[in-house]
Amino acid sequence: MYLPRSGLLSAPGFPAARKEQDLEQWVAHLTALIAANGQWAGPVIFALAFAESLAFFSLFVPFTAMIVASGTLIGAGTLDAWLILPWGILGACLGDAVSYWIGRCCGRGVPRLWPFRKDPALIECGHRFFLRWGVLSVCLGRFFGPLRAVVPLVAGMMAMPQGRFQLANVASAIVWLPLLVAPGALAGSVFKDVPHFGERTFVYVLVAFLVFPLLVGLLAWLRKRWRV
Repeated sequence: MYLPRSGLLSAPGFPAARKEQDLEQWVAHLTALIAANGQWAGPVIFALAFAESLAFFSLFVPFTAMIVASGTLIGAGTLDAWLILPWGILGACLGDAVSYWIGRCCGRGVPRLWPFRKDPALIECGHRFFLRWGVLSVCLGRFFGPLRAVVPLVAGMMAMPQGRFQLANVASAIVWLPLLVAPGALAGSVFKDVPHFGERTFVYVLVAFLVFPLLVGLLAWLRKRWRV
């Protein structure tokens, strides 16, 4: 298996610009790894989706950026979406399920676990969100950063019936994973002929992931203003 060298150095204290550069390099190297070893693409996406959905891990490593970047390979025609999506959905479902069972087993002891004992606001935020939205919190929380890591944990703590949780877990994963790779796929199809595309994957993904929705929002706002 080909394994490109990684230049990621994420030790605390590095300047923000250096960390951003390191993240860009990490994403580029991971994309190159997947592209060079297509047979491992499914398991790698599974691992990324699992880690992104699992409590603890996803709070500290931006696995989302890596999953979005992998979508560029779909857009460029390097990977088959029908191979990648099932692996990613399965990983996301399993990550949330493990988080749920950790919460179910540890119960009220979860706030004493690392890293929540150092930052109890994470659990408190997830608890308020769960109380407000109930079973829908499992679906909605998957689409919002830190909530993705804690809502399944809180659902287990609150002894939410497993059947209801797993239904929301699977349904939201089926929607979340395709939406996550779509911006990368768009960037891959648009920029696939750009020289050194793989080396600048992170930049192109940001263009598709951030700039495009902003443009759509701006056009909608201008249209509304024009009608008024």
